Amino acid sequence: MVQKKILLSFLLLILLQLFFVSCASPGFGPRGFLFTKTKIGVFGTGEPSKRRVTSCVHSILGLFSFGNASFEFLKSRSKIQTVTETNWTTLVVLGVYANLCVEISGNE
Repeated sequence: MVQKKILLSFLLLILLQLFFVSCASPGFGPRGFLFTKTKIGVFGTGEPSKRRVTSCVHSILGLFSFGNASFEFLKSRSKIQTVTETNWTTLVVLGVYANLCVEISGNE
């Protein structure tokens, strides 16, 4: 009887964890309970730009994370020397999968 109560309490705790805590999260911005998709403008000069590049990092269950969205990587990939705009896009699905994409625009 006591073991059954402990097991039920443990299962309830796991369910609450799954429903109320996101394991995979981009770490900032608003979060929806089941789904989140946001675009946040971080920096902009208003100058026109000739090039645009995006790169993403991903997280699965908050256990595995992979990708490269650093400015150095983005600038080297696109040959951008002067950054005129930076945007971040986040996506979270059920706290199981999350990604953060960094988009920069600029000129040579």
